Amino acid sequence: MMKEHINFNTVAKEHKKLYKSGKTWMAATLMTVGLAGGAMLAGTTTANADEVTPVQSAGTIQASQQATDPELANAQSDAQKQQSTIDSTNAQLKDQQNQLSEAQGQQSSAQQELDQAKQAQQVATQNDPAVKQAQADVNQAQQQVDNQQQVVNDAQTAVNNDSQNIQSATSAVSQASQAVDQARQTATDAINQAAAQQANEAQNKIDQLESQGKAQASQNLDNQINNVSGQVTDAQNNVNNTNSKISDLQGQVKDLQDQEKNTQTDPNIKTVPNGVIDTSKSLLENASRNNLWQSNDLTKDNGNIIPQNIYVSPDNNKGADDPNANVGPNSSLSTYDPYFETPQFAINSNTGATDEQKQEVAIMLMNEINHAREERGLKPFTMSEQKYQQAQVRASQQSANGLEHNENDIISAFGRDQYECLAYIPTNGANNVLSMLYNASSTLSNMLNADASSDWGHRENFLEDTGDLNYDAAFGFHLTDDGQYYVLTFDYDGPARNNTPNMMDRIANYAAMGPITGDTKAVDNSAKINDLNNQISNLQSTLASQQSHLRDLNTQLQNLQAQKANVQFDLNQLSSDQQTEYNNAKDTLNTVNDWKQGQLSNLDSNSNVQDALNKLSSAKNNLESAKQTQSEDEAKLQQAKDGLSSLNEVLATKKSALDNAEQTANASANQAVKDAQKKLDTINDKISDLQNAIEATKTTISNAQAQLDKDNQKIADIKNGQKPAKPDTGKNEGNKGTTTPTDPSKDDNKGSETTNPTNPVKPDDGKKDDNQGTTPVNPSKPSDGNKDNVTPSDPSKDDSKNSETTNPTNPAKPDDGKKDDSQGTTPVEPSKPSDGNKGNVTPTNPNKGDNKGSETTNPTTPSNPTTPAQPDTGNASISGQAGHKPATSDNGSEVSDNNATKPTIVLPTTDKENDSAVSGAQGQYTTMTREQYKAQQAKLPQTGNSDSKAVIALGVLAGMFGFGLVTKGKKEF
Repeated sequence: MMKEHINFNTVAKEHKKLYKSGKTWMAATLMTVGLAGGAMLAGTTTANADEVTPVQSAGTIQASQQATDPELANAQSDAQKQQSTIDSTNAQLKDQQNQLSEAQGQQSSAQQELDQAKQAQQVATQNDPAVKQAQADVNQAQQQVDNQQQVVNDAQTAVNNDSQNIQSATSAVSQASQAVDQARQTATDAINQAAAQQANEAQNKIDQLESQGKAQASQNLDNQINNVSGQVTDAQNNVNNTNSKISDLQGQVKDLQDQEKNTQTDPNIKTVPNGVIDTSKSLLENASRNNLWQSNDLTKDNGNIIPQNIYVSPDNNKGADDPNANVGPNSSLSTYDPYFETPQFAINSNTGATDEQKQEVAIMLMNEINHAREERGLKPFTMSEQKYQQAQVRASQQSANGLEHNENDIISAFGRDQYECLAYIPTNGANNVLSMLYNASSTLSNMLNADASSDWGHRENFLEDTGDLNYDAAFGFHLTDDGQYYVLTFDYDGPARNNTPNMMDRIANYAAMGPITGDTKAVDNSAKINDLNNQISNLQSTLASQQSHLRDLNTQLQNLQAQKANVQFDLNQLSSDQQTEYNNAKDTLNTVNDWKQGQLSNLDSNSNVQDALNKLSSAKNNLESAKQTQSEDEAKLQQAKDGLSSLNEVLATKKSALDNAEQTANASANQAVKDAQKKLDTINDKISDLQNAIEATKTTISNAQAQLDKDNQKIADIKNGQKPAKPDTGKNEGNKGTTTPTDPSKDDNKGSETTNPTNPVKPDDGKKDDNQGTTPVNPSKPSDGNKDNVTPSDPSKDDSKNSETTNPTNPAKPDDGKKDDSQGTTPVEPSKPSDGNKGNVTPTNPNKGDNKGSETTNPTTPSNPTTPAQPDTGNASISGQAGHKPATSDNGSEVSDNNATKPTIVLPTTDKENDSAVSGAQGQYTTMTREQYKAQQAKLPQTGNSDSKAVIALGVLAGMFGFGLVTKGKKEF
């Protein structure tokens, strides 16, 4: 809830408006001033405080120190603007509340006038003879209508009962009809079940025999298809082999022709140790044609870096280290760069090696295995193109990726089970063919020489003794999804079973082409080219014959497959006994269908169906009887309704006569009611507008206060945590049980109890900001004649709408936190200041509406202002929150004993009373010790108690005079 910052002068003016009704406000003012003045003059001016607590009213701005930087000055300037907005808007709010109070008083008067007009309207019609007679006629007609209505109700009840009977009869018909349907369905199901059982047995026999006939025909076709398929495969292999031979010969012709054309140095020729390489050709071709292989004797270093053999440990010491591991050239030397920097040899790191590159690595890796086998007297492996392609399929399977020897996957890839080895080749550093070969050779070496964990099973597969046969084997490669490895597969099962070329022959074929040179000399290969062309011509003739034969076989195969796809049943496909069974089943199937149709056509002759039909007929008869009864009762109901309609017309005529008589009797009274209602509506509209305006004003104040709080926090932060001065807290054992009263302007005093009353501050000369401290007024004793008046609500409350204004009463005891300010509270008799510290508490600021739960006490006489001490500038904020914290006694111990705390007094300062840096600030207060306070009191005029009785008497007389005027004034609302 937004805080309001209102000084006592403003509150006094507001109370004056609340008391005002007609001209009685003057009397109320005289009475209040008289009583308050007497009480104030009779009060004591003695201060028992050891120190004075600094207090600031909420919403004021403390200019307690000179702004020394632009940021602080800007914050203080904005705070001043927000404070100005709050002050001006508060004044606007008070004016709106005054207007609302006056409008509410007019509302009560207008409501009374309306009530009186309505009462006069009622009296005018009570004793008129014409009205009485018309009323008697209406009553008689109404009685007749009521009697006839009962007749209608009884007839309607009968019709309703008929409807229920018809509904029950209809339901019975529906149930009977369903029973008929159910009986028919049950009979049908029984017939169908009996027929279906025989039909299914006959149909199963027929299907069985037809299936056997088709299966026999299909088997015959399968045998023919398999025979022709084998011939097609052989013919296709012959065509492929011939094409491959022609392609190889054509490649040789082209190479020979290219040699003849190359009469200058080829730019693709790069020099390497022991020769050159052609960067436009594969690594395998360069190694084969220019003999760039490492020495087959692993103990020797010939300067080449392409391996053609691999170390295999002795069988009697399989785990022995390779004694030739350090033999060989240093491939990192720049002379070997062409092997690693040639684009032809490069491998894409994202997609992996191409199929051509995989073929090269597979051939060179198999070449290493074969040389190792030959050293042991074993036959080398072949690697047919078909076997190689099957190995690539195997490497791509999920089981191979998991290094799992899955027999089903192996068979699906190769057509039969295989001897197999599986491993991973790391891709790290394998960005060219030679590096990939190195990584693969390392993996192969592990399977040969470090395979104890697999019981040397991999080693045995690679070194399998095949006798005099050359087994067909192949390596497969597949890049894993994460790109970290290649899956390596090695499979074989026996000699080659196809006629596809042996890929291992490429090494010899390349070598036969002769070395690659960079010399500039003319070459004549015409004789070789003619010989090759003759071979090509012969092979092309052979190829044409093979292709023709292949086409014939494919046509024959397609015809057989078409026949198998559309095999039809023929009775002749069965034996004689099977044919007899088939015919009997057909006859049974036809007989069952005829019997079924006959039973279904006479379904109602079934005994259960007939019983259900009889019950349905009886239910339909009952339904017709119920409908006849309903028709008769509906006719009676209509007759009764016609009579009721006629009587209602008579009643309407009588009521019209009564209305005319009443209008004649109170014509003038009706107009008075309308005028009074119109007046009340006008006032209500005005009140509504004022309430809306008040809410808008509150919103403006709330927004300005929020910005003011932000400025306050900013100023506090800029002042860098300055602390308030520590007040002198001397102990006084006579004041046990008292605590330092809290600032009555604080919002957080809710529910807290304060102690001994202190002397309120003396107001300034009125020339300063209205938000400064104000002089509390001693409330007068309520008059016994105003017992019906309610206690005035706190004028600083914004939510005191629609509350009645009354004469001033004793201060009301704060409620328990409920915010219904429109209800009066029981006034509490204030205690006398001379009673001592009897548990009274410091009176709360009458301007504050949020001091709930705190007890009020008797106000005391304000003291004169004294010269202020240096104001607190520690944590003082623009919003009025004083920077006071619990003080520490002179001996350094914290004052935690509530019984030893002394009451304090608040003294305002003015510009004339000090020459400090805060002389221009408004709303500032000072603290002083007991000695300073006594010295100050010695300089101020003292007000004794000797004339207090006379002053009190004068106040009472003024109050009595005011009450006299009140009793003669207008009625208050």
